[in-house]
Amino acid sequence: MTRLRGLLLLLGALTLVAPLAAACDDDQDKVVHDRFTTFLADWRKADFSGFPDLLTPQGRTLDAAAAKELLAGTEGDLSARRPELTPHGKARLQASDATLSVAVAWTLPDGRKWAYDTAVHARLLGKRWQVYFGPSTVHPKLEDGQHLSLRATPAGRGKIAAADGTPIVAETPVVYVGVEPRAVPDVPDLVAHLGDVFRSVQADVDVQGLPAKLQAAKPDAFVDVVTLRRTDFDEIATDLNKTPGIRVRAGTLSLPMTRTFARALLGTSGPATKEIIDASGGALKAGDVAGLTGMQRRYDTQLRGLPGVSIAPLDARPGATPGEPLFTLPAQDGAVIATTIDVKVQQAADAALAGTGKPSALVAVKVSDGTVLAVANGPGPAGYNLAFLGEIPGPAWPADPASLGVGAKWSLGADVFTGRADANGVTAAPIGYAAAAAALSRGAWQEPVLVKDAKAQPGAKVQGTLDAPNLAVGVRDGIAYCAYVTDGTSQTAGAIADAFYAAVK
Repeated sequence: MTRLRGLLLLLGALTLVAPLAAACDDDQDKVVHDRFTTFLADWRKADFSGFPDLLTPQGRTLDAAAAKELLAGTEGDLSARRPELTPHGKARLQASDATLSVAVAWTLPDGRKWAYDTAVHARLLGKRWQVYFGPSTVHPKLEDGQHLSLRATPAGRGKIAAADGTPIVAETPVVYVGVEPRAVPDVPDLVAHLGDVFRSVQADVDVQGLPAKLQAAKPDAFVDVVTLRRTDFDEIATDLNKTPGIRVRAGTLSLPMTRTFARALLGTSGPATKEIIDASGGALKAGDVAGLTGMQRRYDTQLRGLPGVSIAPLDARPGATPGEPLFTLPAQDGAVIATTIDVKVQQAADAALAGTGKPSALVAVKVSDGTVLAVANGPGPAGYNLAFLGEIPGPAWPADPASLGVGAKWSLGADVFTGRADANGVTAAPIGYAAAAAALSRGAWQEPVLVKDAKAQPGAKVQGTLDAPNLAVGVRDGIAYCAYVTDGTSQTAGAIADAFYAAVK
């Protein structure tokens, strides 16, 4: 009886101990879970204020400031971005060690993703779970003293194409012309000579500010003066090469077919400005080429494509080279922006405005479908598209202005002023007048279209004749047009329209 009672007491004690042990295990799971959760939250925001006592893999204590510095140094070229950190389930506990598998996902500057798995380790030291942190936490293949190095190789810039597929903006050989200050014997003579040389090829270059630039630059600097197409440079190469202090560098830029071809519409590209870099969200850096004006600016993301990317470990020592890449992405060349521009019609429009001495514009629209055939701008700021953005007042139109797209949102594919109406009449850009003339000719409104994938909407039926003093507006041979010269008359604009149609035939 005594032995039986003792056995029953032992079984009762064991029954009581088992739930207590399980409860202890549950408590440890929760403590470990909370520690890892806090660590990941601090890693995401790069602030380890919740962890004053992290440990390096070697067991050295890291305070919050030291951990933050180590993280920034290890993340290297990605430190300005924050990763997504997602635990793979619960931590695995073995005696006094715990390991949590974590999915890491970075959004790269161009928007693409880099994802991989890593592990976070902790150990029960005394009565506290201590989390270990080092380069191998950020990425399992990083060793002590290494950081993530991102290298990008530029993609081929895309093209802007005419209606028949002819590239009207494409990579073009250029020459960067500059001056080395210490090699210039006489600055005023240099300025006068360069002015004469550039005028000989009709290059509009302001050299009056050059003396101040030279004075502010280092003696051996390359002070940029102008970027010329290779064909233009070749015409004056002999003069420039004989000019003391002149230095040249070859390169390529995405440029229109000629210096004057739809220049304000198509725009320019060149080294990205600080404003463009700041607005790019990290996609651009100093020295990268970007669209600066016109369609090249509007469609810069598509034209720029996606660079090739390589992320590799790199030692901190001077002269170190990146190790085996951890991640690579191939470059994706820029897209082709397909327009409705007709090369022959555009050349005729540019030529018709070539002799004007004032800001002017000429727009041609195909009556049958509203496609824009030509957008030309005469003298004036090279980046200002008067043809699309000018605000030219006129009398009332023969139909409700709203039914002719005035003030509406157009899907043209370029920045445009769509007009406004008031008691005095209608104010519109040349494109607005040409589109209205096309609509009145076909009997129904149709938004003009410049980019082929633009979703233009048809509109109401309209009729009447458009009267526009001081402009030339009309329809000939299925082409609606508007010609305008600042401070000019309808006769002045009419002569331009006549010259345009003579060249188109």
